[in-house]
Amino acid sequence: MKIIEIASPLIRGDPLSVESDRIAQISVVSYEHQLGIPARFCAGLLPVIELYRKFELHAIKSVIRLVDPTPIVDYCNGWVISNSIFRDVISQFLQNNEIRSFFDQAEPVGDDALSILQELGSRLENPEDTVVRDIVQRIRESGRKHGGEVGAKNSIVYMAAHPFSWLNMHHPSLWKKPCPRDCQLFNLMSRSEERYSLVRKFLQTVRPDLAIGTQPFDIYMNVCDTPCYMPLEGEPRYVDLLEHGYEWCHGRYTEIKKRNSNYERICRDFRLLRDFVGSSGS
Repeated sequence: MKIIEIASPLIRGDPLSVESDRIAQISVVSYEHQLGIPARFCAGLLPVIELYRKFELHAIKSVIRLVDPTPIVDYCNGWVISNSIFRDVISQFLQNNEIRSFFDQAEPVGDDALSILQELGSRLENPEDTVVRDIVQRIRESGRKHGGEVGAKNSIVYMAAHPFSWLNMHHPSLWKKPCPRDCQLFNLMSRSEERYSLVRKFLQTVRPDLAIGTQPFDIYMNVCDTPCYMPLEGEPRYVDLLEHGYEWCHGRYTEIKKRNSNYERICRDFRLLRDFVGSSGS
């Protein structure tokens, strides 16, 4: 067993207990938004690369699990996206940095999956835990703001699916691949995901038969508080990055960063990406 200190501005620095004779599987989520890919998209991969390299430095063999919840996201949002490119973008970026990775995609949302998600969702309607109830209410109101009553309803479905994406729970109708028993599991997520952590823990108590034996260790990024796959109005897209380059896009981010704190954060994230690419030659 090794105790590894995470001394990085990209990751919260709590010590990790890591078994040196097992593979460290680091999960990170990403998908393509209906409005396209932001120019800062790959900033969400920087903490992944950082953690991967720290494990490797301590002789811990590592692999990145790229969590693709597209079927669930598209179902909850009513999206149909053709010619998706986000997998190619991620794969190329990680290959350029010599990172081992694989994609793990959710199953299409069918009747069996919906039955489980609706049953779990019903437990979120009025939980006794007041903290969980408050979180659920805030997420549901966010869904209502963006999609009316359908959005509020589907936000419950999305919350119910969360523990399956992050390997806290498993059912083959939602995620075909079983949880690997030969790996140490680490979930690397943005701080905006932290509110979902309590929801995930609560749902495991509701259906312990679906909970996996060994729980993943949650680690939080210090970047992408506004998730790197969610474009904000007016920010440059990945197609702009391909056409105009990093400096042009940085100029655009600098122009819009005064709108509010979200824009300041996405500008910072893009600047980190630009500097990383410039230093690594990716």
